[in-house]
Amino acid sequence: MKEDVQTEENKSSFVPLIIAAGVAVLLLGLAIYIPLIVAGLVIITAALFKLFKDGASEKYAERKQIEEEKYPLESVSKEKLGLWIFLASEILIFGSLITAYLYVRISSGSWPVATQTHNVILGMTNTIILLTSSLTMILGLYSIRLGNVKGLKICLGSTFALGLAFLGIKLGIEWPALISSGFTINSGLPASSYFVLTGLHAVHVAVGLVAVGYLMFRASMGGFTSSKHVAVENIGLYWHFVDIVWMFLFPLFYLI
Repeated sequence: MKEDVQTEENKSSFVPLIIAAGVAVLLLGLAIYIPLIVAGLVIITAALFKLFKDGASEKYAERKQIEEEKYPLESVSKEKLGLWIFLASEILIFGSLITAYLYVRISSGSWPVATQTHNVILGMTNTIILLTSSLTMILGLYSIRLGNVKGLKICLGSTFALGLAFLGIKLGIEWPALISSGFTINSGLPASSYFVLTGLHAVHVAVGLVAVGYLMFRASMGGFTSSKHVAVENIGLYWHFVDIVWMFLFPLFYLI
């Protein structure tokens, strides 16, 4: 029994707390001091690197528990429960920011016409790209469930490429065009709310790309089989969440 307890203690990790601290620093930077954004991103990146390294070595892989210490939610793995708790916290973050945006916009006497301020074609293109990336992620999970590793690799590569295309359009084309026209984060509430919300979403897409890159690395090393692909499913859930958030942001900023 002592050996079992020691094993459980060794499975404890402070990485999620470090990620939370990094997110807090990032949000603080968005609110009061821009350079803190860089510090927050560095903390998050370092913590994610450690998390993915531990995942690749299966350091915290869940093992069958002894009869006397069964997990209360036996039908739900700890990894998936942790992910759902994490996504719930993300919903609170985006939900509060979107609610604040709606309140400010409704209370404002005047607001720029969305279709005249933002490029609807680029916004629609990015929407199609993200929806397609969700499809390729689903196809990747379906492939590995059938034991098709090659199909998984192709789908993960497609998802990664589509995510890069989304960020390329957003940060390489759309944002520079807006900034050159005078629509900057300091030019008023319409601009600041747009850049904060779409910028935060872009950060989540970037994190998702790191996660998908991790899946691509593990797939290339033969780390997934038809009976061993929990990471693909969990990271897929995160990617779908990021897509769903965009489905709220797109109409709010580009159509309404």
